[in-house]
Amino acid sequence: MKLHRIFSLFLMLALFSACQKQEFQKEGDFFYLENKGAKMPVWIKGNQSSGKFIIMLHGGPEGGSSQYYSVFPSHKKIEEHFAIVYWDQRMCGMSQGNPSLKDADLAQFSDDLDELVTIIASGYNQPKIYLMGHSWGGALGTHYLLENQHKISGWIEIDGGHSWTTANAISRDTMMNYADRQVRKGVDTAFWQFALNWYHEHPVVGINDNAHYNFVGRANGYDYNPLSDSLPIPFTDLLFYSPMSTAYFFVPYQFSFLDKGLDLTSDIHKITIPSLICWGKHDKVFPVVLAEDCYSRLSTPSDEKYLHIFELSAHSPNYEQPMEFSKSVIEFVEKY
Repeated sequence: MKLHRIFSLFLMLALFSACQKQEFQKEGDFFYLENKGAKMPVWIKGNQSSGKFIIMLHGGPEGGSSQYYSVFPSHKKIEEHFAIVYWDQRMCGMSQGNPSLKDADLAQFSDDLDELVTIIASGYNQPKIYLMGHSWGGALGTHYLLENQHKISGWIEIDGGHSWTTANAISRDTMMNYADRQVRKGVDTAFWQFALNWYHEHPVVGINDNAHYNFVGRANGYDYNPLSDSLPIPFTDLLFYSPMSTAYFFVPYQFSFLDKGLDLTSDIHKITIPSLICWGKHDKVFPVVLAEDCYSRLSTPSDEKYLHIFELSAHSPNYEQPMEFSKSVIEFVEKY
């Protein structure tokens, strides 16, 4: 009987979720982008009449989803002015199909993005298209722009991973200095001494070193200030009122090409289009020095590139400082 009740409860939740998701997707346009074995959800929300579409390149890639950003207050504000294209990349979020993991490299992700750009351009009367890449999305956007920037009106990078290899080395040094300061101050001494010992045993930090990322989280390197003007992520809305479901938390893929290192620093000079670099000052995943380096390397004219450092944010200023972030993006897109 107890098992029957549990099954009935899950059935009711599934039916409720399916009904609400259908209603949710009536806002804007929802379709699937199919390319080389992958079936990737695309949800276009916001002011399409503006003639300006921002393609959101989500973080991750393992476990990442663009749908996640659709409930951010910052993105909702931006949608009042422009359309945002929420796209789940292959083998990420709510994507489907039967793509080959061995073919999933940076070139394939860029090819998927190019297909999406083509669909948006042809299906929505040749609007101006902008890329907005967060974390891993910064690497994907940078790579795409190296060959395709003539199709894009502006580039917005948010704490981007365009220099993953360098970032991991700087992040390791940042965390060692942080742990040493905590030990010297007598704050959670046992834990931070353990962290220091771990770093001494691991001179190179890899993309899949969970211990490192746990230390970063403990040091507020992801979210700097939970009590800032950001709002809690409404996971209920995501699970029951959006295309996302609990499947989001069980993505089985791991992209081996990232283990080999990813560093596009030497190619950034090839980018010449208007660019807005947004970065959290307290990011310990991709430390803020990477933002300054990226800005200096861009060949975009000095009056068309902008560096905005968010003083109360770590890895996600679009979450932690939503009003300041949305204002910065809206002003940039309106100008270009």
